[in-house]
Amino acid sequence: MTFLRQTAKRIFDTHGPSLRDVWVILPTRRAVSVFLDELAALSDRPFLAPHALAVDDFITQAAGVQLIDSVSLLFDLYDVFREIDPLVEFEQFIGWASVLLADFDRIDQYLVSPTELFSYLTAAKTLERWQVDMPSTAKPIAETPGTARYFKLFENLQTAYHALHERLNEQGLAYRGMAYRLLAQNVESLIRDNLAYERVYFVGFNALSRAEEHIIRVLVDAQKAELIWDADQYYMDDRRQEAGEFLRRYKENGWFFSKQNHADLVQQSNNLLGTEKNIRVVGVANASMQTKVAGKIYSEWQQAGPIGQGNNTSRSPRTAIVLADETLLVPVLYALDENVTDLNVTMGLSLRSSLMFTLVDTLFEMQRTVHEFRTRDGRDLKIPKFHHRHIVKLLNHPFLKQYERIRGLMWPGEVLPNGDVLPPEPLFQWIAKEIVKNQRVYLTEQEIRELGQNDPLVQVLFTRWPNEEPMKAIQTFYELIELLRDVYRTSQDAIEIEYLYLFFTLLKQLEATLERQGSVGKGARNGRQATGQAEVTVRSFRQFLYELIRQTSIPFTSEGKSQLQIMGMLETRALDFDRVIILSVNEGILPQSRKLNSLIPFDIASELLLPTYREQEAVMAYHFYRLLQRASDVVLLYTTSTDAYGSSKGEPSRFIRQLEHELVPRSKGLVRISRPTVRFGRSTEQAGADLAQLRVQKTERIRDDLIKLLTTKGLYPSYLNQFVSCSMRFYFSRIVNISEEEDIEEKMGAAEFGSWLHKVMERLDLDYRLKGLPIDESIIKNLLEEEFASSMKGRVIESGMNLLLYDLAQKLMLDFQRQQNALTGLTVIGTEQTLETYLTVSVEGRAPIRVRIAGKIDRIEQFGDQIRIVDYKTGKVDLSDKTPIGLIDKLLNDGKEDKMRQLWLYRYLALKNISDYGGLPRDRAKKDIFKAEGLPVEAGFYSFRDVNGGFKSNPVRFGDNDSPAQYIKDSEDLLRQLIERLLDLNEPFKKTDQIETCQFCDYKGICGR
Repeated sequence: MTFLRQTAKRIFDTHGPSLRDVWVILPTRRAVSVFLDELAALSDRPFLAPHALAVDDFITQAAGVQLIDSVSLLFDLYDVFREIDPLVEFEQFIGWASVLLADFDRIDQYLVSPTELFSYLTAAKTLERWQVDMPSTAKPIAETPGTARYFKLFENLQTAYHALHERLNEQGLAYRGMAYRLLAQNVESLIRDNLAYERVYFVGFNALSRAEEHIIRVLVDAQKAELIWDADQYYMDDRRQEAGEFLRRYKENGWFFSKQNHADLVQQSNNLLGTEKNIRVVGVANASMQTKVAGKIYSEWQQAGPIGQGNNTSRSPRTAIVLADETLLVPVLYALDENVTDLNVTMGLSLRSSLMFTLVDTLFEMQRTVHEFRTRDGRDLKIPKFHHRHIVKLLNHPFLKQYERIRGLMWPGEVLPNGDVLPPEPLFQWIAKEIVKNQRVYLTEQEIRELGQNDPLVQVLFTRWPNEEPMKAIQTFYELIELLRDVYRTSQDAIEIEYLYLFFTLLKQLEATLERQGSVGKGARNGRQATGQAEVTVRSFRQFLYELIRQTSIPFTSEGKSQLQIMGMLETRALDFDRVIILSVNEGILPQSRKLNSLIPFDIASELLLPTYREQEAVMAYHFYRLLQRASDVVLLYTTSTDAYGSSKGEPSRFIRQLEHELVPRSKGLVRISRPTVRFGRSTEQAGADLAQLRVQKTERIRDDLIKLLTTKGLYPSYLNQFVSCSMRFYFSRIVNISEEEDIEEKMGAAEFGSWLHKVMERLDLDYRLKGLPIDESIIKNLLEEEFASSMKGRVIESGMNLLLYDLAQKLMLDFQRQQNALTGLTVIGTEQTLETYLTVSVEGRAPIRVRIAGKIDRIEQFGDQIRIVDYKTGKVDLSDKTPIGLIDKLLNDGKEDKMRQLWLYRYLALKNISDYGGLPRDRAKKDIFKAEGLPVEAGFYSFRDVNGGFKSNPVRFGDNDSPAQYIKDSEDLLRQLIERLLDLNEPFKKTDQIETCQFCDYKGICGR
């Protein structure tokens, strides 16, 4: 029998069918609902129910006060401090106001003398200022205005406390702790001597505040009240068990015995050690996976049917899914099967979980990171610009996607050079692509509006809020809600609509409060010095709004008799379940980490008997063990890895250790604990084996694609290097055409850095060296600036890594050109030319194919009587001076020899073109050929990082006879072997065995490397 059923029967049997003058006080409203249901089931005839209330409702009702809302309370406290110190700034105030109010609440609930506490605290801060631990010979640290105001805060706390009480008393208002103190101070007149309270029962409590203890003691002594406890022998008899700490203390003080009835008031059971329990402890990788496991286990329990034996087999089991981390509510709801409709959620959905909040948060973050840039002409005018990441994040928000679709916002299709017109695409998607395509790191309001075709939503979202005008933010949110009305109307999402209503209500409340305070807008700024008011800024408004959002949630409509209850740990008080699943049973969550979020130091709190983390841990231990008392099936889920917010360190809770080493050994086999392993899909070993053996067998269709590639686009050195180093990478890149998602890199990457310098070199060769014009330092600097502006639009080079890289590029180019200018007999023949030739290759089972072999050459030059095929490298180049041993094998199979393979093909292409055409192309379109017959040809690198190293030449030689004809013949034999391998159906594409080559591969995530 459950605790509340036993309690209901006891009260019903004692007071008969009429209970209208009986008061039953329980820890939570959920417990009240369950108690009344249990009470109603005891009679088949109607009767008057008792006054059943949650303890907070009882206290405020009996005290005759109304609880003040959190917005008004914060501003009342602000007004109090502003009267004490006119210079107090709202932005600093809001940072510690909620902590101070929580301290006031504790002080009142525990009836601490404010004079004693604040005198103690002021003295402690005085000692801190005294620097008593500093050596006498040391020079004392001078007190700054900031530290002076810090210590002044603590001196003003007592004055603020009393002033806030007076202010609220005048309005008949109170905060929670203040209501407790008021009732405790007047319990005799308000309850003891009040005939409306004939009999009061306090049911299912554990850790009472001092105000509650005083109220109950007065009523018990007057024989008007009685306590009904729920305890278990396991933690009551073992003084080391923290779960029974408070109940043992009350028992020692005689609270467990009724002098009036001469009977024990505690229902001390032996459920933890005396009943069968099956406890499963399950560790999973992350928080969201817990919800999937919980959903699966509940589905299995549903299929198992009713519990019990004999006459009890038809009883539906009471099941609870308890969230130690309440942010998991939405994932849990999604993890349950669709057929789970009979459930009740006792906790609210936090406003922070809404899509509306994510939109608001992104807007605030974008406003916070607005950058200001000086004009390029050197004026002091600063231009504000939004960062691309926040712009793209906003454009990808689900609400904006729906708005875009509903309004039919499209960007006209792009016209291709051949006259074809691409289909139109969604406007916001096009803007995001345009930003990435042009590498626009920062954009002004005007630039974004032009991209957005002046759509009203774009204008609202991308308007800057001056920090001193929070009303601008509020107005933006109103306009945003109005513009998104069609989105809500179309989606028909009841929860999101409720979120919107809550957010709108908060805005209205805030707006009214801010206007009442007269602390916003230009008027407030102009009158600030005259009135001494400190204005609310956008930054402090954000802190204030987020604090309110944190406290705001959507309550669910109650379905108290549902088979499944989803609740937080505190909602389980006084309730019993047959089956329990608890999520996030991790150290730091259950119990919570030892954080003292208070202005009152730990030693002072301990001295004045205020609760600290020690008491909090004992309270949570009681809730945990009491939840297990009458449960037969228990599942404890915890995460094995640290979560993104650091609340879980991947360590199972100490409660799990206690169950294993203390409860199970003493239960004599009745309590069984197991640690099953969770597997999703195939086993880890099988999945690992599949990844290790990842390969793609070639088919006729794949071979057709390869032949099309080889005969049209051709085989370039980069393609060949990809195939040799990792054929799977070649498959992903050239056959499947998987490309890495484009993104903006604010810092120049190695590829972009190299591309920029290549373009500068091309301009230098085209505009100067090919024309025989001299090159000086100013020309190089101008070309660097022009090409940077052209190829890296939007990148900031005024500061940071880009500035360092720009200076490095300038130094490298100047040093390289000095070295080039010092060379005599150097003539540039061509730049950025594509050399190509065709090679006939046999294909098994098919006619021979004509493969295009090609390579794009950075520069063709003549040095003395030698023709050089040049490739620029911005990195360091290491090449052997001599032909390496095992040359053929290295060219065919060694993925590390990509540079040598590239130079081999460049020299082959040059010699082949000279053999076929008598020279090399200056301008292929004009059929301009540079005669080079009989001239020696070499291929090599210029490294900008090693300008003194000069020209790094190709070490590939196929024998002593290095004649052009022999080199061409040997090269073509090797190329045929490589192409035949590429087309061989019996040789699949597979991952490389050289793991180090995967480090910078775009596809390592697919391969599992």
